[in-house]
Amino acid sequence: MSQPSNWPLPSGSSRLLLPQPLLAELRRHPLTRGLYPISYGHYLDAVGHRVRRHVHTDHLIIFCHGGRGRFQTAQHKGYLLPGQVLFLPKGVPHMYQSDSEHPWSIYWAHFAGSQVGEFMDYLGVSSDESSRSPVLTLKNWRALLGDVTQLLNLQHQRLTLEQGILSAALLRKLLSELPLLSRPSQPEKAGFDIEALDRFMRDNSHKTLQLDDFAEFTGLSRYHFSKKFRQVTGDSPIQYFTRMKMSHAAQMLREGEQTIRQISQTLGFDDPYYFSRLFKKHLGVAPRFYRQGESS
Repeated sequence: MSQPSNWPLPSGSSRLLLPQPLLAELRRHPLTRGLYPISYGHYLDAVGHRVRRHVHTDHLIIFCHGGRGRFQTAQHKGYLLPGQVLFLPKGVPHMYQSDSEHPWSIYWAHFAGSQVGEFMDYLGVSSDESSRSPVLTLKNWRALLGDVTQLLNLQHQRLTLEQGILSAALLRKLLSELPLLSRPSQPEKAGFDIEALDRFMRDNSHKTLQLDDFAEFTGLSRYHFSKKFRQVTGDSPIQYFTRMKMSHAAQMLREGEQTIRQISQTLGFDDPYYFSRLFKKHLGVAPRFYRQGESS
């Protein structure tokens, strides 16, 4: 079985390897043996991420949603850009790496199963090293993020057989959606998935993001995005993002031993005094008193 890279995970990134006993069950179970994940994750702003495999024993899908990277096999090479999906089949030696100037952000999954070949034929990509391109370009790729988020959220739960079956079903659904998402999006139906946007905010809680960043993620103008967001949440995007950061800060104060300065820097605040004022505004108490109250 091919192992994921051991690239050090920064804030907002994640990696899950399904345990071998669970994989053995998924390999045998009638609901999953056709297609099931082996490992999956999300690498955010993956500076220095580089992998070369001479032996590749399972299938790999990489979905780029930011930055760029390049890949190479014996017959194909090129760049992977936002909205593109790369398939690296079992048995095909390969190399891929994040761009040094514009590091990619990617969702990825190693997978296997008796129906992989049929899925690759359905998607119109190669299930071996043939002349067909291993890259699929999605026109409406943001619609994919809700299901990706649901799959990633499974890593926070106990990995039972039932969770494994659900992860296999989500992977099957994701692959099945790709041809639909390769069609041009309809402008009149533009909008955003609040769960995907919430995940985007959490993944980027270490950054200082602005309204333009959120609007660009959803594919809407600043005006329409702000209006739609307030209709759905009752809050402005920046207030929502700041409140999310303060909630995360409170959790870090309760559960960790980082200093207030370290926590503020982790959440994208260079000035710890400004961070403390924001924390007090949202939580009603300064960070140091909040920590003292939780530990008393």
